[in-house]
Amino acid sequence: MAEQHFVVIGNGPAGNEAALTLRHHAPEARVTIISKQWGGCYRPHLLPHLIAGKLAEENLYVFSAASYKDKGIKLRSGQEVVAVHPDKREIILDHKEIIPFDGLIIAVGGRPRIPENLMVFRDLMLTLKTMHDAEVWTQRLNNTDTILMIGGDLTSVSFTTQLMDMGKKIYFALNEEAFWPLRFDRHLYEQVAGKLSLKGVEVLKYSRIRGMNLLTDGMVEVNTDHEKVRAGLVGAFFGLKPDIAFLARSGLKIDRGILVDEYLHTGFEGVYATGDCAQVFHPEFRDYWVSVGHDNAVALGRTAALNLIGERVKAEPANECIFDVQGVRVNSSWWMEF
Repeated sequence: MAEQHFVVIGNGPAGNEAALTLRHHAPEARVTIISKQWGGCYRPHLLPHLIAGKLAEENLYVFSAASYKDKGIKLRSGQEVVAVHPDKREIILDHKEIIPFDGLIIAVGGRPRIPENLMVFRDLMLTLKTMHDAEVWTQRLNNTDTILMIGGDLTSVSFTTQLMDMGKKIYFALNEEAFWPLRFDRHLYEQVAGKLSLKGVEVLKYSRIRGMNLLTDGMVEVNTDHEKVRAGLVGAFFGLKPDIAFLARSGLKIDRGILVDEYLHTGFEGVYATGDCAQVFHPEFRDYWVSVGHDNAVALGRTAALNLIGERVKAEPANECIFDVQGVRVNSSWWMEF
């Protein structure tokens, strides 16, 4: 029997855990991780701690790039998948190489999302998802004491805590689009704003961002419906958008993410999706839910790998963490943990 080849696209928390699980439970198979990011797997949720100087860079990494060979996993970093043909069981890289597979796990995660109405101000805002993003924040924080956070996702709340520990003045403009798929109503706004205010954050009156201007002194002036705020840096934190544009012609079912069943199966034999890029069907709710957070991503990565090798493990979040919003379920409660 020919040696099986399992491929994982993505080397974040979900993809890395999937590869390790495959290596452990299928020792005779080849396991390959393909990642468009260079280097090994690191913990992106700890980037705020790195910026605050509470964590050394080497301690951010789960594995260095050099360590995968010792684990029996082939890492192909800095290489981008541009197409997937699940019916042919092959993927295509940006340099036209075709890679066949017997089993595939898509764990590409997401990239920072900025609402369309704010894209015109993109150059005046910073995001935080990669090591490069963290380097930019670290450099620029040396020259400012005031930061305006716009949005309200998990990263922004964690980062706010670290920035305050650094002695920075924080303004926060909560934005409903950062909370998808939660319904951002007055109750949720007051709950989140109250948590932030108790920590010493100055929460702006709920309103829309109407304009941003770079002033001659390097400050950014932000205009809302009710007020003007000047800050040295502006952070955009609207959650992640699944990085799945390359799957447009794959035949996979796509909504905001890749639609999968409760076993993370895409509907194509031997093809699974997991982590931030997946929308998971819940039989009890008869609808889809999405997952937020590092620990959830790791659990989903493990589940996808076990099911790929023949087990039947359901992706089952704790019901108390599932919120029902406009027919979509989300597994998250990050503002309660601030």
